[in-house]
Amino acid sequence: MTQYPQQQPAQFQPPMAYPRLPKKKHTVRNVFLVLLVICVLGVGGCMAFLASAGNELVKSVEDSTARSAPQEVKVGKAFSVGKHQTLAGWTVSSEAGMFSVAGKVTNVSDSTSTAFLHFKFVSKSGEVLGNVQCNSSDLEPGQTQVLNCVPDGQFSKAYAKVTAEATF
Repeated sequence: MTQYPQQQPAQFQPPMAYPRLPKKKHTVRNVFLVLLVICVLGVGGCMAFLASAGNELVKSVEDSTARSAPQEVKVGKAFSVGKHQTLAGWTVSSEAGMFSVAGKVTNVSDSTSTAFLHFKFVSKSGEVLGNVQCNSSDLEPGQTQVLNCVPDGQFSKAYAKVTAEATF
């Protein structure tokens, strides 16, 4: 019998370990992403601020326009237009055949302001019979002054309504 060399049981060897590669840090990519996020948030914040400021501006203009828009007024009755209040007792009369307005105005705003008022006299048919431009000097808040008025148009008692508006 031939003898074969006895084989030794194979020893377990762990699989060959691959050397670990150094982990990439991606620093440039991370800095770029952070800057991108900051830019997006900055642009979004600016857009929100501009939208808010735009809304406030629109509200302010609408309020100012509404206060200054032509409104029908009754002769002798107090009314407010723009930053001023025309006091009760104002009158309409004929002066040299022209419309004439006499009255006082008070600055009801928080700042110095000059009154510029435009009165329009309109017939029942809608025809403009005359206009009167009135103004004051600079009035401090709460100050009152007699209006300085310049007529335009022939006086007629046929007017059916009077409108007033601020013209500044």
